[in-house]
Amino acid sequence: MKVAILGGTGDLGKGLALRLSAKNDVTVGSRDAEKAKAIAEEYNKGGGRGIVGQANQEAIDSCDVAIIAIPAEHLEPFIRSVRVSPGKHIVVPVVPMYKDKDGFHYRPYEINGKQVSAAELVKALQPNAVVSSAFHTVPAERLANLSEQLNYDVLVTSESREAYKIVAELVLSIAGLRPYYVGGLSHSAYLEMLTPLILNVAVKNGLHAPSIRIV
Repeated sequence: MKVAILGGTGDLGKGLALRLSAKNDVTVGSRDAEKAKAIAEEYNKGGGRGIVGQANQEAIDSCDVAIIAIPAEHLEPFIRSVRVSPGKHIVVPVVPMYKDKDGFHYRPYEINGKQVSAAELVKALQPNAVVSSAFHTVPAERLANLSEQLNYDVLVTSESREAYKIVAELVLSIAGLRPYYVGGLSHSAYLEMLTPLILNVAVKNGLHAPSIRIV
């Protein structure tokens, strides 16, 4: 599968690029094509397999699935700045949240006075795209460390079962990850809320990079 990872400089983007490149054709996207190529070269030296770098729009145009692994505060302007062709698959692992003295809190986006998840925001701004959400609870630090053996479940929301099957195939191409279908995008906020919940559990109980497993 041809996968574009947009915002691939953080631990999540890096980890996805490194792990997915074992069985997929991976492109790292950036606003600057030369920067993207430099990042791809760095990742290949760190264990990646044939990762290439392109400008964001070129990466989106040439992929089967685009993963939007960018900071939550940049999601809306980013998704407004790109063209997404009809039927293009987009996976959204973005979690809008903030931290205060009481810990981490979920903070949804808003469109026309209505609160929406990150996945729903992307769908509203790119209605012709096929949108799913996934990878929220996979510890980015462990994902980016290829010496770490993963054993996690990945909860997925998608517009349809057909869209879910594409994301499930992507998840299964990473050793140690197992996908589960949650339902449509109306459930995506519940997935996004899991990240601040798990972070609070980690901080308050002295845990390091915990995740979830359905048993």
